Amino acid sequence: MMEINNAAGDQVFVSWSGGKDAYLSLLRARDKGLRIACLLSFISSEGRSRSHGLKTEILEQQAEFLGIPLVTEEVAWETYENGFEQAVKRIKKEYCISGGVFGDINLAEHRDWIRKMCGRCDISYNLPLWQEEELKVAEELLARGGRALIVAIRSDLVDQGWLGKVIDKEYLDYCVTTGISPCGEGGEAHSLVVDGPLFNKPLQYRLGKIRQNENRALLEVFPESSGE
Repeated sequence: MMEINNAAGDQVFVSWSGGKDAYLSLLRARDKGLRIACLLSFISSEGRSRSHGLKTEILEQQAEFLGIPLVTEEVAWETYENGFEQAVKRIKKEYCISGGVFGDINLAEHRDWIRKMCGRCDISYNLPLWQEEELKVAEELLARGGRALIVAIRSDLVDQGWLGKVIDKEYLDYCVTTGISPCGEGGEAHSLVVDGPLFNKPLQYRLGKIRQNENRALLEVFPESSGE
């Protein structure tokens, strides 16, 4: 079950992909009394999130509407660990954080990496969704009023017609029927949360082209005010 290693009142960051698992982890961390100091996203040199391929501008608008500062760190995959350490040391000083919150659910190698890196940075780690049943995690998001747009899929596993649609009961039924992870733990699908608790208003966005990268299809999402 969930792993919460910080005490109520502690300042923490949330490892931020912009997707449903990070968002639900944020909500659960607040439920436990943790104080969210900032969101931390790792960005490629092209200005996209390493996790979901989202443009930095959409993450910035998301953070603005959540009322939580966004901190970004540019990394390549081969420099990810160094980038993580640099970013955490920076926000430890700036925000006085003593822990991090992560949205991982059941991948043991991810948990091991998080524990190693947080230990290296001398902070606690928190996994609010750890070992939860995936369908129940997705259903909790819907029950709490969260709206998450499907923005990336593995096109060898998921029908491309789901891109741009909001995760709902129909999508969860599709996951159960096809035997894929409702939370995308195998990279089946990634999402962008556009509304829900803590948002002071829904995310304003418009959809662009679908980019194909081998067996991955990624939907461009822009802030509505963007001229791109």
